Amino acid sequence: MSGGSTVPGPDKADLSGLEGILGEAESIRVLRYPHETEADEEGETTEWHCDIVVVDNVPAPGFTTYATIGARELPTNVTTPEGRQIRSEFVTVGRTGHRAMADVLDACALAVATGSIHVAPGAVIPNAVGLVDSGRRCEHLVLTPPFLWPELQVVDETGGVDGSGPLLTRLQAVPITTAELSAVGRDGPESLFERLDTADADVTNPDRPSVV
Repeated sequence: MSGGSTVPGPDKADLSGLEGILGEAESIRVLRYPHETEADEEGETTEWHCDIVVVDNVPAPGFTTYATIGARELPTNVTTPEGRQIRSEFVTVGRTGHRAMADVLDACALAVATGSIHVAPGAVIPNAVGLVDSGRRCEHLVLTPPFLWPELQVVDETGGVDGSGPLLTRLQAVPITTAELSAVGRDGPESLFERLDTADADVTNPDRPSVV
């Protein structure tokens, strides 16, 4: 993964819905990750990008929050029982200085763009950390409703400016080990999060011990 380049200031990016994590942030940066789709039958490709907003000292000093901007434009093939489309943005947290977590969130957007995951709580993204930050004990991701930002907007049912757009959800990407990945497939995500909670596991540390 090539990494992101800074776009011209957060005032140029749509930060709506992120007010709950921006708060009194002293600085907000936005990284842009350019991508290109695979060639279609006619050999044509389409350029697209994923933007990641980076907010230091949130949710606490020494930690950094990363959140996608615009992943909602990627179809998820997930709908409500009534048939309304559901789109998702992603958020995660890391120790300040562990900037690879921005690349990790871009990997989430790539997984959606390629249709390789079912975007819902409990979904796993194998090797999303390992591909961009090799050598970490937690190589994979599991998606869950956000739990570190009490004021973060998790669901937006407004449907955009004209009210006709998809329902928007935000999902937190939590790094997990290979043993924990297997446990999700065997016992389900809720069982894993119970184990993480019981062990008081530090989910911001990609080198933490496995709870399985």
